[in-house]
Amino acid sequence: MRSSSIGMTVVIALSMGGVTTPALAQNPLEQRISKAPDGVVRVQFAGRPGTCGDGRDVIGFRKALFAESFQSIGNWDAPNCRPGQVRVALTVANGKVTAVKTSVGGDWARTNDRVTDLGVVQSSEAASYFFALIPQIEGTGRRGDKSRLLLPPVLADDPSAVPRLIALAHDESRAQDTRRQAIQWIGLLGDAKVVPVLVEFARGGGAAPTGGDIDEDDEAPGKKGLATAAMAALSLLDNGAGVPALIDLARAGTPGTRASAVFWLGQSGDPRAFAALHGVIENGGEDERIRAHAIFSLANGGDTPETEYAYLRGIYPRLTSDKLKEAIFQGMSEKTSGGSAWLIERARDNSEPLKLRKSALFWAGQRESTPTKDLVAFYRGTADPTLREHAIFVLSQRDDEASLNELMRIANSDADKQMRSRALFWLGQKDDPRVTKLIGDRVLK
Repeated sequence: MRSSSIGMTVVIALSMGGVTTPALAQNPLEQRISKAPDGVVRVQFAGRPGTCGDGRDVIGFRKALFAESFQSIGNWDAPNCRPGQVRVALTVANGKVTAVKTSVGGDWARTNDRVTDLGVVQSSEAASYFFALIPQIEGTGRRGDKSRLLLPPVLADDPSAVPRLIALAHDESRAQDTRRQAIQWIGLLGDAKVVPVLVEFARGGGAAPTGGDIDEDDEAPGKKGLATAAMAALSLLDNGAGVPALIDLARAGTPGTRASAVFWLGQSGDPRAFAALHGVIENGGEDERIRAHAIFSLANGGDTPETEYAYLRGIYPRLTSDKLKEAIFQGMSEKTSGGSAWLIERARDNSEPLKLRKSALFWAGQRESTPTKDLVAFYRGTADPTLREHAIFVLSQRDDEASLNELMRIANSDADKQMRSRALFWLGQKDDPRVTKLIGDRVLK
């Protein structure tokens, strides 16, 4: 209750302090844009420190990367993302803005439309204008453009962005996707002071799921997607400021809330988060699905150290659930070194159930760094027909010369007729002239 009341205090204070979205008519930039002839109106302004772009569609800021039709939150690498002014091209018809195109750095894109260039404007003026413009344009873009809706106001180097974002996130008249984007940017721009606000959203969204898997459906109506967005935002706050709140959310609440919290703990890369995930994984009284989510989160975090993969391998023998063991297999497939050898060891272990041996081999085969020669050696050294057939399938899912050569060898000369048949079947799914010739020769015999 304390967190919720603090969050409400923040919102009330913002309203009393006058940090609300101004009407467009009160903004000088709006007056200049509304008087422009039909066509494209260009404005540019200074972006926040850390803002970069390629001059076209790619824009980066901290852990967020935006391209033409997607956004990525986490670690990213874009060598062409360089600092520069924020450039916004607005399509205007009859004094109204119908589309917004944002880029950073570079030169203006060529256009056949009439261009009105307003030059460089103050960042504070731009931020006020573009926040006020949101109700007018939030329903006009294509689906892929939704994540770019807030880019102009949040990238402007203006200190009022976070209070405006909090007000926008609470505005129930706005589209849910707009509110979700606002919450995401609270995490990217805010500090420890916004934690109560984000916790308020995290606890206010979504009931426990009814399906077999725990998931937060971001496209569902209501506040369910806002809860997930808030937990993601908590993981984005600088210096791990949101981690203690995520740990609390992982311990109490609906199954959906706890599952989302454990996922975002893994994305934070914080040692406190890893320790909390260990507690979830080892808690025999916890929902098995949430424990599996914790394993997935630990293995698939952007900054997961080798020690955490060693932890998963070490805890494996103590687990009694096949679901949890398979979650560790999948996690090992993300490991850049050592994971495949351990997986193949599990596949060879006669004390393991056949189902788990097959799963371990499958995930070993999914790793590009797993040497194909190890998979070939497994096939040739295994007598169990079920595992041999499964190894053929695993080899068929790889796209390298060594796996194709082994499948060709099996189809041509393996002593087991059934294995020859299975290899030939999977070879038939590949587009390779040698396979075509092999099948043609078989038909002619």
